[in-house]
Amino acid sequence: MADKDEELEKILKEIKENKNSDKPTENSELRFDADSEQDEAPAQEEAADMDFDEESKQEADPEKEPEPERPFTSLSEEGDAPEQSEFEDEYVETEEDKMNGSKKKIIIIIAAVIAIIAIAAGVYFGAFYNKEEPTTTTEPTTTTTTTEAPVIIKNPLTGETDFNEAAVGKRPVAVVVENSPQARPQYNMDTPDIIVEGEVEGGITRMLWLYADMTDLPEQVGPTRSARPSYVEFSQFFDSIFVHFGESHSKGDYTGADDVIKQNNVDNINGMTTSSCFKRTSDKSSPHNAVLVGSKLISAIENKGYRTELDESKLTQLAFNDKFASVSTEACNSIKVKVSSRTNTHTLTYSADKQAYVNASDYGKEVSFTNVIVMFADSQYVNKENYKGSGKTETYCNYKYTSGTGKLASGGSVVDFNWTNENGVLKFTNASTGTELKLNPGRTWLCLASQNNGGTVTVSAE
Repeated sequence: MADKDEELEKILKEIKENKNSDKPTENSELRFDADSEQDEAPAQEEAADMDFDEESKQEADPEKEPEPERPFTSLSEEGDAPEQSEFEDEYVETEEDKMNGSKKKIIIIIAAVIAIIAIAAGVYFGAFYNKEEPTTTTEPTTTTTTTEAPVIIKNPLTGETDFNEAAVGKRPVAVVVENSPQARPQYNMDTPDIIVEGEVEGGITRMLWLYADMTDLPEQVGPTRSARPSYVEFSQFFDSIFVHFGESHSKGDYTGADDVIKQNNVDNINGMTTSSCFKRTSDKSSPHNAVLVGSKLISAIENKGYRTELDESKLTQLAFNDKFASVSTEACNSIKVKVSSRTNTHTLTYSADKQAYVNASDYGKEVSFTNVIVMFADSQYVNKENYKGSGKTETYCNYKYTSGTGKLASGGSVVDFNWTNENGVLKFTNASTGTELKLNPGRTWLCLASQNNGGTVTVSAE
């Protein structure tokens, strides 16, 4: 029994020393781990053995009085651990157990604090975000789809919208076309955008056909004829490439088309020197059968190396109504025009069905135009002596493009206008309002009437 007591006291003493050193003793035979069930079991068995030996000893020596029971004292009171009560299930808690327990408590406290903070934060932010916002009435969203207006490409000479996009920004061409009786009917007179007609000599008129798209000419244009100074100059109002078959020559007081072309550095195609895009027809006699082959003009221009990009500063800008309309309240069902006192009268009658003015007899076939412009300009007659060595005098008619008046017939109505030459382009204004003169979309016949040599225009409402 004494040995057992000494051994128990030794163990308790080691526990006490561990308490003071905060470390378990290396020589200790028992390891105390609050979390280890394997260490706990031997200790319980040993305690049970000790209790069993004590009871056995008492039963073996009944005559010996049992030792008085020592009251239970704590380690803090006596410094020595009391004997384990036979009613205890576990050993007395070691310092390591206390430390582990303290750690657990600290962890539990920290976890509790974190949980409290999390709950508080959740309550705060929940209250913040769930705070009732002012009631806002949201109007239904209306989606507006904006569609850009399509780009409308217009022919600059007719105002029509079926223009070739590839021809935008390209130079027009102007072709000199004969109007002698032997040349009528002309080939494809219904194709030019603008036909200009004026006097050349001896009471004979000649025409200048303008095309905005040089790639869209008919196979035969003409018959073509020789150039005159007034036609070379007029073609330059539209920055045109000038096409002709021959030219008048300077002599004496007369300045011919040849010198005007050179002096003004005009890009031109002359059928007398460039035959690649001309031919003669068999249904008319020479010299009234030379025609321009429309499909071959482009290659001839390229071979010359001429500029094909339009210089808009040199282009007369014609204005057009967006929709067909009368140009005034003054009716015009027919219009009669004399280019000069030496020429015949042209008569054009309005067709409401065609919305155009029709000439049925003067050109060997019926032709029609949406717009009829009579442009009065001063004319000058110049004599050329010994014409072609014949000993005769030829009198040429030249126009002065400075300023003047005129009439526009369109849509069964007529309006007066004024025109000026401003830096090489023509400006047309309504004589009554002073605003730009507006044509109806379509083809135009422009007559160069002599302002000082008997040119006239007669308008009828009948």
